[in-house]
Amino acid sequence: MGALTTAAVLLSVVLLHREFAPSRPVDVVSGPPVFLSDWKDWLLRGRVIGDSAAPIQVVVFSDLECPVCRGFDRTLREVRTKLPREMAVVFVHYPLQGHRFARPAARAAECAGTQGRFDAFIERVYDRQDSLGLKPWSQYASESGVQDTVAFSHCVIDTTSVPRIADGVNLARKLGLHGTPTVVVNGWRFAVAPDADGLLRAIQQIKEGKHPS
Repeated sequence: MGALTTAAVLLSVVLLHREFAPSRPVDVVSGPPVFLSDWKDWLLRGRVIGDSAAPIQVVVFSDLECPVCRGFDRTLREVRTKLPREMAVVFVHYPLQGHRFARPAARAAECAGTQGRFDAFIERVYDRQDSLGLKPWSQYASESGVQDTVAFSHCVIDTTSVPRIADGVNLARKLGLHGTPTVVVNGWRFAVAPDADGLLRAIQQIKEGKHPS
């Protein structure tokens, strides 16, 4: 009886850990950042946030239902306020199959993007990530400044493939990515998404022609 009780307790702890522990990228490459020489070919696969001519390009493969992606989005926004002219973000869609609302959210973000509100929309989705599936996309849209909500609503229910989403998924699969966010700064792919201080330090090292640590 004692052994059964202990086993039940251990099972409960494991289940609670799976439910409440923060998500981590599945596709973790151990060690320091690795340089990928063809990274500039990816820039047209995503949405550019900021100046496309900025010397620092942060490519992020992201999923709008991913809690870790939400945290890294906040990191990016913090760093962008400090480097508004030096850094741009290239958001590449990689909605994971295990996330029910990730692909619809990606489509809705692209619909908002047709009206110039992509960045505001993804910020709103991340801020209200716990409401995915509970409130309509049109509400996210109006809260993020989308003006033509009728056109947005028609766009969201369209069933045709969205090229930018398909391109992002295909690229991620080609690269062998299995988790989000995957972060690449001027070609340097990081094992784990850095925090704000780590990202700022890496950017400075890249600007100086050094290996980012």
